[in-house]
Amino acid sequence: MNQSSATAVPHRILIVDDSPTQAKLLEQMLAEQGYRVVVARNGDEALEALPQMPDLVISDILMPGMDGFELCRRIRESKTGGETPIILLTHLNDPADVLHSLEVGANYFVSKPYSKKLLLSRISAVLNGERVCRQGDNDGEVAVSYRGKNYRVQADCAHTIELLLATYEMAAEKNQELLGAKASLSSLNRELEQRVVERTAALTQETAERLQAMDELRKKDEVLMQQSRQAAMGEMIGNIAHQWRQPLNAVGLLVQDLTLSYEYGNFSREYLEASTGKIMQMVRHMSQTIDDFRNFFTPDREKSAFELKKVVRRTLALMEGSLADKGIQVEVSDGDVPPIVGHPNEFSQVLLNIINNAADALCEKGIPGPKIKVIVAREGEKSVITIADNAGGIPANIMGRIFEPYFTTKEQGKGTGIGLFMAKNIVEKSMNGSLSARNTGNGAEFRIEV
Repeated sequence: MNQSSATAVPHRILIVDDSPTQAKLLEQMLAEQGYRVVVARNGDEALEALPQMPDLVISDILMPGMDGFELCRRIRESKTGGETPIILLTHLNDPADVLHSLEVGANYFVSKPYSKKLLLSRISAVLNGERVCRQGDNDGEVAVSYRGKNYRVQADCAHTIELLLATYEMAAEKNQELLGAKASLSSLNRELEQRVVERTAALTQETAERLQAMDELRKKDEVLMQQSRQAAMGEMIGNIAHQWRQPLNAVGLLVQDLTLSYEYGNFSREYLEASTGKIMQMVRHMSQTIDDFRNFFTPDREKSAFELKKVVRRTLALMEGSLADKGIQVEVSDGDVPPIVGHPNEFSQVLLNIINNAADALCEKGIPGPKIKVIVAREGEKSVITIADNAGGIPANIMGRIFEPYFTTKEQGKGTGIGLFMAKNIVEKSMNGSLSARNTGNGAEFRIEV
């Protein structure tokens, strides 16, 4: 308890504040120190409570109706409260508050929001009569003019110095608060800088890892592309054999016929020239076949404009012998579509992979009347190629996986599982198109949109 002795009557303090919350907080704080507290909501209630002889009045300055300055003036003019100590609560936003406090006779003032320690110290000093300065000679009234307003101060020198010390004490308290806030801000800045450094390092690490991952993906794509080309090369070697078998047989028959004609005496210059012409025509056809296959495996260094239907027919021509040997009928319907930009040889590889898969499915299932239908058409601004077969379709449980790398339903050694994966990559990444698959009534249909 903040009293001079345990048996002394507790000091009575009158709180004047129009804010119930602020008044209640201050009341609780003072009650904890053992003071008796009376609360007035405004200046009129405070004047009515003066006859109860409070030992100290603590008043807010900003109140509706009668403010704290006017209340202080009336207390000093009253018969019952003229000597009662008064502490004013102020924000000290203007030096005029100090002058006005002196003018109306306030003993001290405390800035808001107030420090609990400072306010309790000031209250204890007032109630216990502790003063830093003692009254000397009365210098009389002092007139002060500040910002166009005149103040008439009756305070003696001791009172004036007390208020100035109070002002300095509050300024020092605020300065300590500012120093504390500055230290906290510096600490927060250091913490923020550390976090920025740590986050920058983490982002640098993440960037390096992503670049490494992208490089690994690029290398993986290159390996897959090479594997796809090797697989396609194997298919093409078979196609070359089919393409050459018929003309080689024809050349052999013509050579044998020349020998028989000579033995039976039917050999003539006209017959020799005719036979030689047929043989040279077949040799040129075989040579052209070699050029076609060589061009097929020559990578396109740069994108170029090409016609879809020409690439489709060139690819089918390369596969003609292989498809014919398997008894597969091919239907082609090519409409008028605009040229597209891309890598024509890569696009030929896409067609080759899809048609080879269709041919394999038709042979494996032993479909009677096997058929592949290729349609080139225009739909709005897009060119569309559909490749459909009558092999019965793709099982529903694997439809969602056919474009995955290394996924295959063929026997081991007969499929790499990268053909459709690379086909989708070429169409969607190199040509900004789309490749999809669906089942129709008779089989599977692959759709390319570019």
